[in-house]
Amino acid sequence: MDERIADNSPRADADDEAGVWFVRLLEPDCPEHVRAEFERWRAASPVHAAAYRETVYLWKQSEDAVKDVAIMVAANRALHSSHPEPRLLHRWFYPAAALTFSAVLALVVIPRWYVAPTDPPGTHYATITGQQRTVHLKDGSSIVLDTDTELVERYSESRRRIDLLHGRAQFQVQGNPAWPFVVHAESGTVTAVGTEFQVRINGDRTAVTLLKGKLAIATQPQTGTPQFASLVAGEQLAFDQSGRIDPVHSADVQGAEGWTRGKLFAHDWRLPDLLAEMNRYSAIQLQIGDPSLQDIRISGAFHAGDQATLIQALQQGWPIRADRVSAQRVVLLRRR
Repeated sequence: MDERIADNSPRADADDEAGVWFVRLLEPDCPEHVRAEFERWRAASPVHAAAYRETVYLWKQSEDAVKDVAIMVAANRALHSSHPEPRLLHRWFYPAAALTFSAVLALVVIPRWYVAPTDPPGTHYATITGQQRTVHLKDGSSIVLDTDTELVERYSESRRRIDLLHGRAQFQVQGNPAWPFVVHAESGTVTAVGTEFQVRINGDRTAVTLLKGKLAIATQPQTGTPQFASLVAGEQLAFDQSGRIDPVHSADVQGAEGWTRGKLFAHDWRLPDLLAEMNRYSAIQLQIGDPSLQDIRISGAFHAGDQATLIQALQQGWPIRADRVSAQRVVLLRRR
């Protein structure tokens, strides 16, 4: 088929529209009515749905491609051409985009017969309860592993991949736009270029906190609709195993920076939450033995894992007594 005819096909129009929708949805302040309009557009035709899936694939291949709608759409069109080459551009394809079009093709256009090589086996890093560890990577990036954390580093020629299996880690990334740094955690990915951020898996939820730079977050559940979000410094979000992303909110930066120095900063925390966090760092587990203590609120700075000092502070500041029932278990009761 002549390419000029293909450019006027419904699929070519759908590619254009998918690219525009994708970038609009990436905006942090994208309103709900726009998201609803997008869902109606995607559900209106299998062609729309297929075009959007291809756009998502394109974004995963090169984060930079989505920063310019015109470039992304042009590259998306090229995916459907058996002979990808520069062509007449759509009426809204800005002239400046043509200058970088060939570079985008080199980044994101992959022949359909090509099978991407599997990621290397990788290097495994882990910490035990009460331990923290800093790992320096070959590209100049570094990772601080919190207590009871496990991850795998898999660097390849095309990307820097980290699989966070459980726990929490802080990533300080050496910028290189041509070599994306991607953290995989549960149902989502966090893509960074020259940033400092933290990712924590806590039960069925994953929290992402950005300290410096910018981040792109994407979730791809086994079933359901992919979701996308972005963060700027001082922001945080969380997503669950279903792939649903919670609204972005301000991060507790002091708390986020504190644990890397062995400190926990509690701001009006419920006692059970404080104990759960302190217990992560110690073999001595503190438990509440009286339901009336559940709603006590605590504020203060604590040394992670220093259970003895915490017990002393609780007994001095609140009507609490501590009963040691075994070498590794202390039960907190109300003092009568």
